[in-house]
Amino acid sequence: MIPERGIPDRDGKTRATARVDAGEMFLVTGFVHPAHRDRGHGTAMLRRLEAYAGTLGSGAPFKVLGGNADDGQPGSRQLLLDHGYRVAFTVVDLSRPVSADEPDAPAPGLDVRPVLAEHHPRIHAAIAECFTDSRLGFVSVDYDTYLAGVRDTELWAVAWDGDEIAGLVISEREGDGVADSSWVAVRPAYRRRGLASALLSHSLAAMREHGVGVATIRTVAENPNRTVQLYERAGYQVVRRQPRYRKPLTAAFT
Repeated sequence: MIPERGIPDRDGKTRATARVDAGEMFLVTGFVHPAHRDRGHGTAMLRRLEAYAGTLGSGAPFKVLGGNADDGQPGSRQLLLDHGYRVAFTVVDLSRPVSADEPDAPAPGLDVRPVLAEHHPRIHAAIAECFTDSRLGFVSVDYDTYLAGVRDTELWAVAWDGDEIAGLVISEREGDGVADSSWVAVRPAYRRRGLASALLSHSLAAMREHGVGVATIRTVAENPNRTVQLYERAGYQVVRRQPRYRKPLTAAFT
């Protein structure tokens, strides 16, 4: 399952690069005022950004250009396609209300415990184990960076099998009664048992208990674990699909 924060470009920033599978991605983006469209300005800006990206970088083994355009941006999408960009994956945002009678389904044969300070090294390690080899845009962070971002642990659902973590759902408040589940992970030995569904249920019940009205989550349509369908079964509905386009940087100069 894909972590929310592991998907590059989540915050929409336009100048940053992202590490992707030991390579480096340069996000190119821009806007043309409606009064000045259909004059080649978009093409000129795109080529200039690509050329600039070619002068940057940290010597990574490979470099790619990235572009974003959803169904509401047909002109931008066509511009990317016309210049050799292709869909690498599709980010899917889902949302659902947190109902007043949200059930708390038990984790099958496991123990869901409150998060304690001493649990964090194991939680961090479990996230890395689940996603490092996923090749779905995961960007790893060291333990100190992980720990600095820890908050709202009363909304977390972490299932234990004795001293071993089996799976987890990490959620945090985003304001205005909304909470986002940024990580959903089940370790390989505990998959295909309904654990992810149970932990999502537990997490939603915790949100209800702490006054959250809306739950959001982000995943990737191409995830082999069929996470879109998993979340839809948990009551989430798709609210946005965002294709992520990629093109080898070397292709911009051939």
